[in-house]
Amino acid sequence: MKIIDLTIPLGIATPPWPTYEPLQIKYFKRLAPNGANGQLLTHSNHLGTHLDGEIHFYTPGKDIASLEMDFLVGPAAVVDLS
Repeated sequence: MKIIDLTIPLGIATPPWPTYEPLQIKYFKRLAPNGANGQLLTHSNHLGTHLDGEIHFYTPGKDIASLEMDFLVGPAAVVDLS
């Protein structure tokens, strides 16, 4: 079976949910003496490709750790709508 990753890259151009804040990156250390940069990333929990478990909407529901992989992977088709 061929598996295709449908996730979108996470970055400052990633569109947020319409009423949520976009990803913000704050550099607190630039070209540190040890050669590392330091960044603080701030974003909502609804940014980019993600999965919400039932518990997100229904308190007694399952969290995503309780889901079987078979539930997340399945057959698909590509449709060109251009």
